[in-house]
Amino acid sequence: MRIVPKPDDLTAPYWEGARQGKLLLQHCGHCGNTWHPPTPICNRCQSDAIAWRASAGRGVVYSHTIIQHATHVAMQGRTPYLVAQVELEEGTRVVANILDCPMEAVRIGMPVEVTFEEVAPGVVLPQFRPRRDTP
Repeated sequence: MRIVPKPDDLTAPYWEGARQGKLLLQHCGHCGNTWHPPTPICNRCQSDAIAWRASAGRGVVYSHTIIQHATHVAMQGRTPYLVAQVELEEGTRVVANILDCPMEAVRIGMPVEVTFEEVAPGVVLPQFRPRRDTP
């Protein structure tokens, strides 16, 4: 068993973008704010002039933690695992796992890039890995 997202009207564009290999973020046409997770109005100016835009998918690890104990039955047997908050170049932060990197090597400020992980048929999660264009 694995926890998989259940898209709704608000989040469906985000998950469809992930299936297409795009990290989509909401953007306000009124004040220019970009944010995640999805909300029905801009979290800065409360405008509903919202559009979805593709992120460059690059950022740095802002914070991270290693989960030692399963907090959900679906995660039993999958610990330990690392959860990171990534600050994107667009200025917003997203929560994801860091792949292709030993947990002990993850550092705050580490440059990362988006990658996509299919976790169930047709269900794709945006995740991150160390940037390939940095030493």
